Amino acid sequence: MLRKIQSSIAIKRRDAGNQGRERGFVLITMAITVIALVGVLGMAVDIGRMFIAKNETQAYCDSAALAAALALDGTTGGIANAKTAVTNSTNTWNLDTTKVSSPTVTFATALAGPWDTNPNPATGYIYARVSATVPLSMYFLPVIVNQNSQNVTSSATAGQIAITSFPQGLSPYTAVSTVNTPPNFGLVVGQSYDIQWPAVSNGANCDPLNVAKIDNCFIKPPCPDDTFASKQAVLNNWASANSGYWGASSNSTIEQEIVDLNNQTTPVAVGDNIMPVLTNGDKQSQAGYLDERVNQDVNLTDNVPGVPNGSNVYPAGTYFGDLHNGRRLLPVPIVDPTDPTHTTVLGFGQFLLQSNGKSDYYKKATNGNDPYCAVYAGSWDIGSISSGAGGSTGATRVKLVQ
Repeated sequence: MLRKIQSSIAIKRRDAGNQGRERGFVLITMAITVIALVGVLGMAVDIGRMFIAKNETQAYCDSAALAAALALDGTTGGIANAKTAVTNSTNTWNLDTTKVSSPTVTFATALAGPWDTNPNPATGYIYARVSATVPLSMYFLPVIVNQNSQNVTSSATAGQIAITSFPQGLSPYTAVSTVNTPPNFGLVVGQSYDIQWPAVSNGANCDPLNVAKIDNCFIKPPCPDDTFASKQAVLNNWASANSGYWGASSNSTIEQEIVDLNNQTTPVAVGDNIMPVLTNGDKQSQAGYLDERVNQDVNLTDNVPGVPNGSNVYPAGTYFGDLHNGRRLLPVPIVDPTDPTHTTVLGFGQFLLQSNGKSDYYKKATNGNDPYCAVYAGSWDIGSISSGAGGSTGATRVKLVQ
């Protein structure tokens, strides 16, 4: 009996020891598991923060690249404005608490490069690339790897992409040039051109072969800076039938075409023959509609497009938007009347409508068949209130390309 009792006690002691050892093993296993779980959760937190930082810096680069590309105008001033646009970008990172510092801004004439930080001359530079790197502090990863921070890098490229056709958005006028060289097609920024020509008058002093007498072939002299070649092209190929206006003939539609750039009568593309849609329209009413558009601007005094470095300058550039809203800028096709049945669209441009500081410049300056003059402001960068770099057609739209 005694032996049975002793044996039972020994068994109980052995079982108790085994249970203790098992409990110790479970505790060790749970401790290891908790450490691993915390490590995995910590990695998830840090990696999640990296994804958030990546999205934030990518949003910064996207918006900054678009702003930079909008500022490009083919000049070194445009390059400076593009860099300022990036500096002024309001997008932040680190859960919207920290400004992105020291972004890299480069420019190119083609998407493939080469890329330059300060091109001079800046002619043809239509792409802007913004790159940013931010240091993200790690909270949990340093427990696993010897790294306290991780650089997060983002980049975006935006460019002024040439537009070759417009189903809507053009005004019903043209500018005439015989030079098929983009982006300006022989026109000079700051000079005055006909967007609608005066009626033809074959008076006694008219001589289309004489530079000094060709203006006598019109009822009123054309605008001061149209070339002799353009005047000859109009006389030889438009004569009294056309003046450069194209579009509708009803007053209500003409108003919409001019003021709102709506109701364009036909799509217009580079290379098109626009002759079939040229018409005389209603010239006297058009003067009032041009004045109506002019008076929607906040700048009614300045009549020369350019960087504001003197008087009488309608400011160009993204950062002078508070001085005008772009309503006096009118986009038109630039055309070449090559023969009596063909007027070819060379490209596009924008023109600054003139103002007398009041509300009736074109009503007072024109009478029926008189010329409508406007100042060439440069290439048309859709979405911007300043001129663009031009591209191959004189009309561009800024978009992200990378």
